Amino acid sequence: TVNFELASMMDMRNIPLILTSTVTVLIAILFGPFLWCFTLPTTVERFSLKDMGDLSPPQFFLSEDQISSYKEEGFLILRNVLPPHLMSRLSSGSSDLSATPCLHCAMTYYDTPPFFHSYDNVCQRPELIHHNFHEVLYGSTLAHISSQLMDNRPIRILRTNTLGIRAGQTIPLRWHADHGVFPGQRKCGDGLVVWMPIGNTSYADANGLVVLKKSHKIHEEMIDNGTWFENQGSVHGQRLHLEFYKSLVKTHEKEEPTLNPGDAILFDRCTVHSASGVNSRNIRRNSWQIRFFADPQQFERDLYKHYPSSAITDEKNANKEGFLSGPHLPQIWPKTIPGEQHAIRQGHLLRTRQEWFLFMLGYPRHLVKSNVVRSAESLGFSLQHPLFSVLVRLGEILQIV
Repeated sequence: TVNFELASMMDMRNIPLILTSTVTVLIAILFGPFLWCFTLPTTVERFSLKDMGDLSPPQFFLSEDQISSYKEEGFLILRNVLPPHLMSRLSSGSSDLSATPCLHCAMTYYDTPPFFHSYDNVCQRPELIHHNFHEVLYGSTLAHISSQLMDNRPIRILRTNTLGIRAGQTIPLRWHADHGVFPGQRKCGDGLVVWMPIGNTSYADANGLVVLKKSHKIHEEMIDNGTWFENQGSVHGQRLHLEFYKSLVKTHEKEEPTLNPGDAILFDRCTVHSASGVNSRNIRRNSWQIRFFADPQQFERDLYKHYPSSAITDEKNANKEGFLSGPHLPQIWPKTIPGEQHAIRQGHLLRTRQEWFLFMLGYPRHLVKSNVVRSAESLGFSLQHPLFSVLVRLGEILQIV
């Protein structure tokens, strides 16, 4: 009896140690990948933009039929819009970033909406750290094309992303719209996404991009009747949006284009789209995504909780008249602005390790949410998985997410 009581007391004394060890392991699993990013170099010096001169995007005139089709269907496919020499630069730059990881790219997993964790290679705003992406972005006709699709207004760059996934891996089917990351939450039509494959042809049965025709129109109805704003302010509400987008497959025809290198699809900020969710060809997919918005756009204080990377709710990016401007959201059409381009080429927009760490700590809920999603998806749980839904609801009750 005495030995049993002593053993019980020893077991009781071990409980705090066991709990501490368990919590430590869970924290390491949850935040380990995030902390590992800070072992990487911030950028890669040999890809620097410092020796580059000013670039002015060339013109490319669309037909009236192309513009009308875009506004009716919510998307436009252009063949061979990027010439071979620019595609070669783009492919080379993508290979460089895959082979040389850096902190600037690694932070893409954490300071953006938590949708990119299924990709094995991503980089937000690669044109800030690699001269090839900078050359293609400013040396292509995409800005002028986008201006014509948005009533010939001046164009600013919101964000660009490279997205890569290895052969044999399948990107989950996840219907969504990019409207929420654009400025001007009360309308569609003044922001768009350019998407193009890098290297391999994009097929619908190989993780290719697919869109729902005319889905931008029903999304605009959601904005007009207030449904968008009711749900967008919480993780649970955003999941309801994803379920609604998923249901549109029953009523809207899919466009499943085959896109060769040099081709591009441009779609409205409100158009519902996804990766196909199929990879029967077992080939690698690399792509580049550019988000343009029409200028001017008024600075708006948070309509809902934006993501850390969102420059549209940072008052530093508004001019004296209250409109979004500056090197974080640079003008690209009809001309670039020298002061903005100087700041970009000199690396003034890049963060040090300390700056990145403190910046992310300023968004603790988003940081926790991103790490939870990253861990969940690494274990095979999608955002639609019932267990993930329970975790989200628990997190909201505890005010963690």
